[in-house]
Amino acid sequence: MHVQHLTEDSQPSGNTGQTVAQTCFFVGVFFALLLLCNGVAMYQSAGHLEYGPARDFWRMVLRPVDRVSRLTGLCQVRGWTQTTVGEWLNQPNKE
Repeated sequence: MHVQHLTEDSQPSGNTGQTVAQTCFFVGVFFALLLLCNGVAMYQSAGHLEYGPARDFWRMVLRPVDRVSRLTGLCQVRGWTQTTVGEWLNQPNKE
């Protein structure tokens, strides 16, 4: 077994991972997809807020997200997950 001792000047050879820019990009893509999958539900939840400036703000911000979510069909992913896994997870315990 070969053990390589690293000093301050030496670095391990080879590319061993992703750059920070790549990681930030993929995290951004993940959150964008998450937002689009939940856009319809988020817009509906904003409709349940108390009337006032906060409700108006969130409805205005989430309206385009709701529309894109419906247009792309990604809202159906949430619906499918909610009807399959959600029902299974929310079953009462039979003890």
